[in-house]
Amino acid sequence: MQITHIQKRDFSTKPFQLNKITNAILKAMTALEHGSLEDAERISQSVLEVLLKQKEKEPKYVPTVEEIQDGVENALMENSFFDVAKAYILYRDEQARKRKTKCLPISSG
Repeated sequence: MQITHIQKRDFSTKPFQLNKITNAILKAMTALEHGSLEDAERISQSVLEVLLKQKEKEPKYVPTVEEIQDGVENALMENSFFDVAKAYILYRDEQARKRKTKCLPISSG
């Protein structure tokens, strides 16, 4: 069993690419100078394992971007990368605010 697709925020589906998860983790680690490519690969692999367990329970399961990002946060904390997890959480929050701002209607008052 494998994860083949993810559901994006706009509800479209895209092919699942583990390297994108690894790269996002590595980018956060690099920004804080805490962690290596091997750490990022190990953490992304643990995220994949969680997704695969869910897929076993629910064969038609397609993870969302949010679920994957939540999994990254959990895996970072489980592996004692608390500073990287915090930076990752803050970055996600900042991006969510930017998306929200883009979606707000412009008042003509």
